[in-house]
Amino acid sequence: MSNSVIINDASLPFSSSVDCKSELEDFFEIIHYADSSGVRFNQADDRHGNWNTLNYAEGFVFGEWINHIDKNISLIVKNVISKVHCPIIELEEDKREALSGMLFMLSRDRNLEVTSLGVASNIDSHAISFLSHNNWASNPISIVRQWEENEEWKEQLIDVPNISSLEHLKAYIAELENERQQNKNYLRGLVLQDNKDFQNLIFCNSALKNFKSPSVTVDDFHKIIEALAKLNKAILISNDIEDLKLNSKLTISGESSATLENEKYARQREFKHPTLGKKLFEKHVKNFPDAKRMHILADFNNNKVSIGYFGSHLPTVRHPK
Repeated sequence: MSNSVIINDASLPFSSSVDCKSELEDFFEIIHYADSSGVRFNQADDRHGNWNTLNYAEGFVFGEWINHIDKNISLIVKNVISKVHCPIIELEEDKREALSGMLFMLSRDRNLEVTSLGVASNIDSHAISFLSHNNWASNPISIVRQWEENEEWKEQLIDVPNISSLEHLKAYIAELENERQQNKNYLRGLVLQDNKDFQNLIFCNSALKNFKSPSVTVDDFHKIIEALAKLNKAILISNDIEDLKLNSKLTISGESSATLENEKYARQREFKHPTLGKKLFEKHVKNFPDAKRMHILADFNNNKVSIGYFGSHLPTVRHPK
């Protein structure tokens, strides 16, 4: 489960300015509570989230509304619009390709397109909805995914977890915390070799230490385990790094020659392998939040991938620290 939620754009506008005013205060309190609890926000289309300019309802003027509500609520709303930007969601290439050619509709009203909910279902995220209609009050929300295959249209019914009340949000946060603790314990239980779930992976002590760092977030835990599983499987059918990229569907790249020729930067990419001693872990997996990296060393002769490092992007000639 991801600790990011997607704003359900289909839940706007409200049918009237009166309905909007009666529900909007609660919505911003939910957003404020989520933000203060470390939940991230994404938007599924190509608009950057600007709370001031969204189409809330016909005749509704955001600036006038915020100046006439309770002072404490006004402070909460202003805090949200200054901190929560609802950025464009960055889908990994394989997930972007998987969504191309698909249609997503509300199951109870197939005339209503719900792309945001479709994206949420694809990346294991929750949606967060304005309570503008009973359609958006339920948790989960049932949608239909349609796609064409062999010149024939197929469809699938999907339930998308939805947040439209503070109770929904608190349950989601509790679930996140429970999963975070489980994933944290799981990663802390890994050993150098012969892990039950990762028979084809070898972990350096440096990587095992990284996994225990307080800087590893809820999203990191989920992504780390996903990447390890993909590497563990892909190395068995890969003969070189290009095969590993293709078979794992991970974004893997190496360092520039300028970075490797810099003695300081090259040394920062050297980690002590459990059996081989100090080795250069040049290749790195990029599929993590906040530009974090996992540095790896692939052995295609013995079908093993060694993990040397996980954490912040290491310095390069182009981006020194």
